Amino acid sequence: MAEITAKLVKELREKSGAGVMDAKKALAETDGDIDKAVELLREKGMAKAAKKADRVAAEGLTGVYVSGNVAAVVEVNAETDFVAKNAQFVELVNETAKVIAEGKPASNEEALALIMPNGDTLEAAYVNATATIGEKISFRRFAVIEKTDEQHFGAYQHNGGRIGVISVIEGGDDAH
Repeated sequence: MAEITAKLVKELREKSGAGVMDAKKALAETDGDIDKAVELLREKGMAKAAKKADRVAAEGLTGVYVSGNVAAVVEVNAETDFVAKNAQFVELVNETAKVIAEGKPASNEEALALIMPNGDTLEAAYVNATATIGEKISFRRFAVIEKTDEQHFGAYQHNGGRIGVISVIEGGDDAH
């Protein structure tokens, strides 16, 4: 049996986002094979996410992303407001808004097929987040707004990001 070193555990954690004990167990089960351990963690993550599928995710955040003449606002839900403040969750929300603005999907199904910066689909990113964070994380809805060069976006988040607004303004400039 291969020795499970701290270096190997650290490498697996960096690749998978799994906790120390989960990474150590996966390496032990796969005899130190990091690729098999990643796959095992992914399968366990999907199983964990499936167990949480019937839970209510009513807390959450909005993400707003504006780039040039395109803007997106997304709503992502979690089970508790505690998780909605988690750095990994906030990063997921912000990355989702950016990917949605760039991909301009027409439906949630199209949105879930978009590719995130790490190479996973949006859907896989949410399964992984549910497994890693330990709560049901769900992508609820989005809007993509496009404007002309003469128009300006006004983007605003209220109540700690629980409410997100994008407005299109005629006339004036970006500062007013």
